[in-house]
Formats: sequence, structure tokens, C-alpha cells
Amino acid sequence: MKSIHILRKIALACVMVGSAAVGAVSVAHAVGTPLAPPAIYPPNTWQGKATAVVRVLDRLDAHVEVISVPVGTTAHYKSLEISAGRCLERPQTLSPDAAGWLELHDTHPDGATFKGWMLAAEPALGVFESAVYDVRMVRCEGDNVAPAAPPLPTPSVPVLTQPSGATPPSTGSDGGAGGQAPSTGAAPAGQNQTPATPEYGGEY
Repeated sequence: MKSIHILRKIALACVMVGSAAVGAVSVAHAVGTPLAPPAIYPPNTWQGKATAVVRVLDRLDAHVEVISVPVGTTAHYKSLEISAGRCLERPQTLSPDAAGWLELHDTHPDGATFKGWMLAAEPALGVFESAVYDVRMVRCEGDNVAPAAPPLPTPSVPVLTQPSGATPPSTGSDGGAGGQAPSTGAAPAGQNQTPATPEYGGEY
């Protein structure tokens, strides 16, 4: 009988130790481990490229041609002259887009002309108003040129702070964690900034 009584005491002690360990783990999970937000470029970041790629549709015969135009040169398609002044693309971590500073001229009498930015993701912002040709920016390619995207910023790990007036987590009789989880700190840098594109002006 004595042996049975001792075994019961040992079993009860093990259960209590296990409950305390579970409670400690629960508190650790409630507090959490701070992690750095993902590294992203600011929304107004562009990388210069050496070649602009445009798509030309001839409305008269429905022929489509994809033309690569090195920056600083002029390409010819039928009566259309296409000059590329700049070509910019979004770097990694940002939504894909390409912007080309293009000069277009239809050499037909009274042919249409265009000079400005064309964006691949927003073709309606730069339109070549021609009855013969439809020109769209497709992408940038080739070597990297100025302007160069800066090094990818390294975000700092946020500091977990205890909200004012909040009670710290405590372990109840059932081993669970009480109270509230701490604040996760500041939002990632650049999250609330207004996106910018070459079409809206500025130096790129």
C-alpha cells in the first residue's frame, strides 16, 4: 500500500511539472519573436536599361511587329520612325513595369507624332494618336545603365514594446497564458508612400 501511495505522489508531481512546462511554452508563443519585415525597394525606384522593346500594330493590314530600339537610336518600321531616349524598369520586389521615353513620327503627309513616356503596365497614359499605327511599350532589356537602382535596403528588426496600461502575460491555474500580446512595432519602411511613375514627372 505504501508503494502505491508513493507512486501516486510521483505521478501527480510529473503532471504538475508537465503543466508548468506547457504554460511556459504558451507564454513564449504569446510574446513571440520579432522578425524583420521583407526587404523591398521604395515604390519610386527604377533601373535604367539599354534597350526599349515596343510593339507596333499596322491597322491597315493587321500586321504586328515587335521592335527592339537601343537607347539613343532610331528604328524604322514602314513609314514610322521610333526613337528611344530612355528605358526604365522596376527592380525586383516591385510590381513589374517598364517605361520608355519615346519619340514617334509617321513620315506620311500629316502623319501623327508623339513624344513622351509610355508605360507597359498603363498604356492609356501615353498614346500615339495615329490612324495607321498603334504603338505600345512592351519591356526593357539589355545591360543596366543609369539610373541605377540603389542597394536593396536592409530593414531593421522591430522592437516589441508593451502597450501602456496592459498587464503582462501570466500563467493561470490551467497553464494557459493570459493578457495581451505585445505590439509588433512600426510598419515596414515605404509602405505608406505614394507610388510614382515617370509619367507623373520627376527626375529618373
